[in-house]
Amino acid sequence: MSRRLLALLLILMTLSSCQTTTRHFWEIPASDADYIAYIRQHPEYGTAVIYNTRYCETIGAAACGFFRAQAHAHSDLNHQILPPDHYPESQIAEADCWAARNATLAEVRAAYDFLSNKDRDPDIPVVGDPITRADNIRQCAQAADNWKKETQ
Repeated sequence: MSRRLLALLLILMTLSSCQTTTRHFWEIPASDADYIAYIRQHPEYGTAVIYNTRYCETIGAAACGFFRAQAHAHSDLNHQILPPDHYPESQIAEADCWAARNATLAEVRAAYDFLSNKDRDPDIPVVGDPITRADNIRQCAQAADNWKKETQ
């Protein structure tokens, strides 16, 4: 078995044991990624979500799960695949809303808490206005009944 195939198998086994929700796309960990998570066309795997393992360790697995779902949303919503800071605000909001409806309650709440925290780590890049995004996530989650009343 080639080293490349073995590495791919290890990544797949790791990803399948770590996912909190059912997702049907590739996820590739990369400690040097410029964003928490983003979607890309990968030459070998097709559409893939790349996520920064260092950022995810800092913000927590649940928040990381939300941002991975948000990245996947761009594909599911048929958005053109762009670098995160190139999406118009309307598409960021739409992808956040998709993730707020489809991620677990824990993931949604963790992302909301991260984005609404004015003391969050400034070295973790956030695209768009974090407070506006947090409010949009809360509203979308509430509309989808994916928000507990005590979290309001």
